[in-house]
Amino acid sequence: MNSGNRQEPSSHLLSLTERGRAWLGGFAIEDREPMADALHALTLVSHSEFERGLKSAISESAETTATPIALFAARELDSGSPYFGESGEIDAVGRGSDLGSEARVASLIRNLARADDKFLNHPSVEAMRRARCRTILMVDDFIGSGQRISDFFDALWSHPSLRSWHSLGLIQFGVAAYSATEDGLKRVSKLKTSPTVTLHRECPTFHNMPWRKNTRDATLAIFKKHGSLGFKGTAAAIVFEHGCPNNCPSVFWAKPTKKRSWPPVFPEKSVNLDIASAFPPEIVRRDPAVALALAGQPKLAKSGALQRRGPVGALALTVIGLAARGVRKRTSIAYATGLSIVDTARLLDRCVKWGYLTLTYRVTDAGLSELNYAKKDRRSKKNVPPRGEDIYYPNQLRRPAHG
Repeated sequence: MNSGNRQEPSSHLLSLTERGRAWLGGFAIEDREPMADALHALTLVSHSEFERGLKSAISESAETTATPIALFAARELDSGSPYFGESGEIDAVGRGSDLGSEARVASLIRNLARADDKFLNHPSVEAMRRARCRTILMVDDFIGSGQRISDFFDALWSHPSLRSWHSLGLIQFGVAAYSATEDGLKRVSKLKTSPTVTLHRECPTFHNMPWRKNTRDATLAIFKKHGSLGFKGTAAAIVFEHGCPNNCPSVFWAKPTKKRSWPPVFPEKSVNLDIASAFPPEIVRRDPAVALALAGQPKLAKSGALQRRGPVGALALTVIGLAARGVRKRTSIAYATGLSIVDTARLLDRCVKWGYLTLTYRVTDAGLSELNYAKKDRRSKKNVPPRGEDIYYPNQLRRPAHG
């Protein structure tokens, strides 16, 4: 599993923090390299990036209606518990619990409602009636297994007025979150009202890492040896500055055990100050050469083509190279490029439009021709052109020939 001399933005968890180095040092020597790769692979979401991304998801959800939208921060509730009391009044957050993500989402909702009267901040049933609210949007940071959203929806649905309004077609439900797993989305889609779901970023998991299969399997095996793959076996690879989801492999956050006596990186799913310093203000795009090498495209990774095609051309070439290795899931491509859902879709659409990929993201003959040409690129890396503007037009790729 030798991965060569690689550096990723999130490797700061190792290079900048004593806790990260101590965590890695606890593993057997043969397990350290794959665990270093696993730590590098985590997508780190800072407070500022989280707020920007979640606001974007909420705004996108709001574009489809001109009427007031009720915003509720999803929170942990006992199964079968109603959300609204007899008076129809509620608290924006729960009491006596760990309010890391819940409080941050509630604060964001409060600020949005202050800036735009289209948004209602945790309104009562009567307030929704007076405002002629037509949309209820449940807001969450991360949909892992979908359990929290499902329980929260049931708590809202238990109020007879909401059920009546929905049966009459007077109200619709939706969900806005920063990120979600595929399993979480499937569960949410099965809710009674099939709510629309808007996300900012795909959730990477170690099951879907764009790596060689043997690398992926070995990493998962080490996780299982020292704990679990996280809640419901999700193996999520995303961590927020306000906390680590329990859907991440437990080796990152669980208490030490007899078999694993060293401290976790995120003790009890919290992010300590020394670790928080490693969270970049924005999601940093991953090195295309690293992504391609891990996916099994070493010649393309080592070629000079990636350095000379600018940031956008390199991304397009990365997508084509990954697809040639069977990596076609949008989640995996979003992880490898570091792009949001919207930007990933835009890039894939253009690769299809230009003839490099099919509609199912398989490589075409023109795409293979582009890859073969790029792999032969051995020119000096000294004459690297300016990076230019970050627009989605890879003008340094060769256009496919059309008959």
